[in-house]
Amino acid sequence: MSFRPWPRCVFGVDMIKVTGISKSFGGRAVLRDVSFVVNAGERAALVGPNGCGKTTLLRIIAGEERADVGSVAPTPGRVGYLRQGYAGADDRAVRDVFPAQFASGLGAEELRSLSERLGREEDAARAGELADAYTVALRAIEEAPVATIGRAREALGVRAVAPEERVGALSGGEQTKLGLLELVAWAPDALLLDEPTNHLDIAGLTWLDEYLDGFAGAVLVVSHDRALIDDHATTVLELDPATGSLGAFAGGYSEYAAEKARRNEELWERYRRQQRRERRVKQEIRDIKQNAAGRERPSFTDFYKRKAKKLARRAVVLERRLERELAEGERVEKPVRRPYRVQAQLGEAKRAGDRIIAAEGVSVGFGEVELLRDVSFRIGWGERVAVAGPNGSGKTTLLRTLAGELEPRAGRVVTAPSARTGYLPQSEPAPRAGQTPLDVVRATAALSETEARRFLHRFLFSGDEALTPVERLSYGERRRLGLARLVLSGANVLLLDEPTNHLDIASQEAFEAALEAYEGAMLVATHDRFLIERMVERVLVVGDGGVREMLVS
Repeated sequence: MSFRPWPRCVFGVDMIKVTGISKSFGGRAVLRDVSFVVNAGERAALVGPNGCGKTTLLRIIAGEERADVGSVAPTPGRVGYLRQGYAGADDRAVRDVFPAQFASGLGAEELRSLSERLGREEDAARAGELADAYTVALRAIEEAPVATIGRAREALGVRAVAPEERVGALSGGEQTKLGLLELVAWAPDALLLDEPTNHLDIAGLTWLDEYLDGFAGAVLVVSHDRALIDDHATTVLELDPATGSLGAFAGGYSEYAAEKARRNEELWERYRRQQRRERRVKQEIRDIKQNAAGRERPSFTDFYKRKAKKLARRAVVLERRLERELAEGERVEKPVRRPYRVQAQLGEAKRAGDRIIAAEGVSVGFGEVELLRDVSFRIGWGERVAVAGPNGSGKTTLLRTLAGELEPRAGRVVTAPSARTGYLPQSEPAPRAGQTPLDVVRATAALSETEARRFLHRFLFSGDEALTPVERLSYGERRRLGLARLVLSGANVLLLDEPTNHLDIASQEAFEAALEAYEGAMLVATHDRFLIERMVERVLVVGDGGVREMLVS
């Protein structure tokens, strides 16, 4: 969570105003002359393929990154910024990253604890961190509407979290919910939200809908959640990855999709008309030149020679007119048909018996906390099973245990001898410094550089993008890279933790199609109701320390 503490004021007209923003990375223009305004009461959804610069633009508006050119007008009031993730904060204490969690009831005790620790701390650097934490906690207590935070915490279903608990021990949904509580604590006049529905369970999604319905200020949200955009957006702003420019569309996602299709068809029609006219004019020029050349033969009279010269001048006039039209910017460039959709065919899964994976009396936990007890179920060949339940209930821990990353506290996990498990974690592991997508793919499978580049192209890593350090990739690009690794694994049982999170809409649809065609077994932890209704047969509902099973009708 990040804040820009401008003085409070009455809502102005231009709450978020961006003028002529341009930004390049490594010589590649990500944003080019981007300008827009979001007024109080308006909700603008920022969309575009992964890696096109959406998060970069939000970071520039939030003051966390500088633009090469252009400006962001000082916003009248407070701006709350919800980041897409908390990478790098895994080892930090929850109270240092989410101080508002302790603003109600625990506030005074937390301040007293920080004061005592500060008095005992001898390390200067750590003392500085404690002093900063004290200031942040004090601000949260002084400025947070305690009753509102308490109601939000209850509605979101945030479990009691110890102040010293590591951020990395929280699920992605819990981190997002605590980030949302920080928004409530800050009482902002404008919101910058980067993928706010990622990892949220049903309770979280319901609360967010109600919060946005009642919010009076300006909202700029980056999201691939079609329902969220349809329900709340008054404007859709689309970043074009090919040009770095911004286009505006009135309404929500459905209106945007329809208008974009209409504009695209209109552009193609203008291009086709232009091509037809150019071909006609060029043919006319060729005909005139050939006619003029024939009339200038030595045997012809002076009359015909004069006619030939007039025809030649006519050809020159037509050529210059065509050149002038091109120079004056009247030319319509051929619309780009870049394959932004991920081509994530999972390939043929080798059959591994009727029972491919099973849990027998399994208990799982994290640290000293036991999350699930005496869990038993089995998944057969070709079955699609979902794991659903509130954030923090143990879904990720269960998947990690089935994948062999964690040992069960009790019971056992049984897999068929020929089972080959492919695990897609909720968050991609931290890459080695300087590691590129090309390195990741070649470390996963024995591919030549040419084969690896061709394979990465299916996941939209083209040219130099395959050589970009992974730490510089967006969350969506990292997700695509994780999918690429999964496809290369040749797995016949998939364990997927929120697989569509961070993916743009086209990539979500492509991956869903790949899962539909997959013949092996699949266990997927997701809150995506569309995904569950489309391809899942059974649901394992996690909660209250156990698992119950239900069929999807």
